Amino acid sequence: MRLTEFHPGHLFWMPRGATWLNRDKPRPFVLATRCRTGGRGTLIYGSTRNTEARMGAASVQVGPQPAGVNRNGLRERTHFYPGILVRDRCEVLPSHSGSVGRYLEALRIALYRALGIGKGSCLSPGAPAGSRRGRIVRLKGRLAVAMRTPFAVLLTEAWYSREQHYHAILPLVSGAGESVGPHVLRVEARGWMAVFPQPPRSVFLPISVVHSVWYDRDIAHETDQVLDDATLTEIDQRLCAYFSLPYDAPEG
Repeated sequence: MRLTEFHPGHLFWMPRGATWLNRDKPRPFVLATRCRTGGRGTLIYGSTRNTEARMGAASVQVGPQPAGVNRNGLRERTHFYPGILVRDRCEVLPSHSGSVGRYLEALRIALYRALGIGKGSCLSPGAPAGSRRGRIVRLKGRLAVAMRTPFAVLLTEAWYSREQHYHAILPLVSGAGESVGPHVLRVEARGWMAVFPQPPRSVFLPISVVHSVWYDRDIAHETDQVLDDATLTEIDQRLCAYFSLPYDAPEG
């Protein structure tokens, strides 16, 4: 019987065309958050290819486990990329094929790394040349409509963010001080708000909406604005809460 609630580590074979990441064929995804009926969950993309790993993307290899308590339903060794995330409704997830079991902790560590948590922005001391983490970008039309804002911040960790490949983004939604939910960060009076034609009183960052895009397909251009360190630290802390990760405050 299909479950009404799934947990981090559950593995799903998403059917062909279910997400933009598997338009060509069924692919495995691992759930990174709890997902209940009526809600959405965030899933980690899996591929048998190591293309992104060779470019520096954080990944965890999981081998097939056909039986037992650690049964996962994989057909061959698979790279799971915690920096390549997609969101979906619990109701549309197929029955899970198993769980990644003992690999869950490694995936959480890789997710922490993939999102650059605790590492600051592209302007931080020690950031590699070409890093885009913390950079505000303008989204292309269809995605901007879906996100209800033309702007987002890039959260992919510094080294891999230099590639114009997959990027984890968080929308920046202008507002006027409305109440916010438990996974929404509201900030006020930040210099980077000048990216908006009319700087708003507040900007909302819906943490649970973090997901990945393809650079050329979804990003119109990069702006000259970068999130401040205080805002990025708040985002990092809320990402850890959302994904049930321990937060290690950066030194200094």
